[in-house]
Amino acid sequence: MDPLHGVSPVMDALRRQMSENLERLRRGAGASSARRALPSISSRPLAPTLRQALVQRLTALDRDDPHYQRRATTLFVETILGGEFGDAIQNDPEFRLVAREVADTMSGDARIANDLAVLFAELTT
Repeated sequence: MDPLHGVSPVMDALRRQMSENLERLRRGAGASSARRALPSISSRPLAPTLRQALVQRLTALDRDDPHYQRRATTLFVETILGGEFGDAIQNDPEFRLVAREVADTMSGDARIANDLAVLFAELTT
């Protein structure tokens, strides 16, 4: 089974949450900084090396760390959004805050958290 095959529902939840967070940031930070930080999603297809980037970042984590799931989820969100919006977005200081908020929201949903745990295990074994 392809570990990224079941990511579609997770991506839908991620995109929905990200849209809400980005709209909140645009209202709070002003349109000019939002335009700079957030290029059009349609102009950035998913990177072909998304799986390799995610595997590399996940294997760098200590699986015995009690915060592994939270950290892995944050890395997942950062990697997916980097693929969607371009790696340059990771240099934006607000990006890390948004990524953590999205990861926390995803972790708060037991079904999504379980799906991510399975995905992380499949990618790192």
